[in-house]
Amino acid sequence: MASITEVARLAGVSIATASRVVSAVDYPVSAATRARVLDAAAALDYVPNALARGLLKSQIPVVAVIVHDITDPYFAEVVRGVEDAASPAGYLVITCSSERDAERETSYVRLLRSMRAASVIFAASGLDDPESNREIGKHLAAMRSDGAAVVHLSPHALGEADVGVDNEAGMASMIEALVGLGHREIAFLAGPSSLFVGRARLAGYRRGLAEAGITFDERLVIHTSFDREGGALGVDTLLGPARFTAIACANDPLAMGALARLADLGIDVPGQLSVAGFDDVPVAAITSPSLSTVRLPLREMGRRGFAEAVRVLGGEELVSTVLPTELAMRDSTAPPRVAALT
Repeated sequence: MASITEVARLAGVSIATASRVVSAVDYPVSAATRARVLDAAAALDYVPNALARGLLKSQIPVVAVIVHDITDPYFAEVVRGVEDAASPAGYLVITCSSERDAERETSYVRLLRSMRAASVIFAASGLDDPESNREIGKHLAAMRSDGAAVVHLSPHALGEADVGVDNEAGMASMIEALVGLGHREIAFLAGPSSLFVGRARLAGYRRGLAEAGITFDERLVIHTSFDREGGALGVDTLLGPARFTAIACANDPLAMGALARLADLGIDVPGQLSVAGFDDVPVAAITSPSLSTVRLPLREMGRRGFAEAVRVLGGEELVSTVLPTELAMRDSTAPPRVAALT
């Protein structure tokens, strides 16, 4: 790879002048000199060393998006949104998948701090792990003091998302919709109790029941993993303890797992049981039956998250934003037609 010294030599200018021209710094130089430097850089196929720049500026043009599961379409959409905004701005986007492991998430943050990444965007919910959160907080504080931007798109140990949605209100609206269809016995697949976002959606479930005058029954709340396997396990756990005519799920993978397991058991959806999710990932509309869910502006969350990072990198204060949710009622929900399942 050609060096800036070679570019300067070919252009007949000082190394400092060549460096400032190729770095797009607003440096007073004649148009002819600027053209000579740029022509020399093109002729030598010169590429500025981002790492070297980072050492000088205390950060490199990298934005890291920390997700829980790289295969989850929820996170894929959020990352797409970050890339929509970051790539034209000259930032490299890297995705770090923690698998909901607090130790792995901590190691990612430590590494990003050491490499002087310009920004960290937490697409995933915070994990309730006090020791890990203290360690992560220490590294994030150091990154912020060096001028890096940190943006949360989901609830975490220190509070609500910087750019996110009202998870509680969104889930309450789905419960209201199911009650409006005639359901009074509604189960809930809540996902892991260690996820702050799961807690917010469980609170929305309870709020929706309370607003409808329905007594909360803890036997109808199942905590499993936040994926399709968790949805299948949730169905198996629910069958037996109590009566229910609908299952609301804390995310779409749980709902899709529930749909698949119910099909295996020969239970008709929505004829015998209604199922609803949360997120509206792209495949939700093409499941069989198509999934009723709460739609989140996932890609826009990613775009807005990077926009806030840029604001912080420019020396401005981060502005918190709550984006709207909406119901997407499809074929997996209908009025109850038979007696409640047990």
